[in-house]
Amino acid sequence: MIKAQGLEWRGLLPGDVLYIYTGWSELWKDPDVDKVYYTKGPGLSYDAVKYLETRGIVLVALDNPFTDPVNEGQLSGQGPAAEGAPADLPFVVHHYNLTQSGIHQIQNARLADLAADKVWTSCTVILPLRIKGGSGSPVRPIAIGAPDQ
Repeated sequence: MIKAQGLEWRGLLPGDVLYIYTGWSELWKDPDVDKVYYTKGPGLSYDAVKYLETRGIVLVALDNPFTDPVNEGQLSGQGPAAEGAPADLPFVVHHYNLTQSGIHQIQNARLADLAADKVWTSCTVILPLRIKGGSGSPVRPIAIGAPDQ
């Protein structure tokens, strides 16, 4: 991804926010009559999240409902966990980010416009709800960047 975007000179730096547009958001419908969007989907591999931890990433946002890859039937117990995930930890990426690496996560991010405009670097501002004592919040992430950088 970094090579394709011409960012090899920069790489991933401590404090970066990483937006990953998978295209999965194109399957979102309301109502979800096809029962696809929330049943399976792409995500980060276990080795990828360990790599992101070494780079000091502070947030990863994907355009799908899961940070982990989810195979067909996995949520109902009928399908296998993602390849490379420890057998006893089928959703290890999400939990590892939260409890070990300190990487915040956003799912269902609207990234299609950033990808279409080829905004590869940006300044990110996260606007959470003001909830006292909460452990999470819906957020409004704002990425300020210039197309075709």
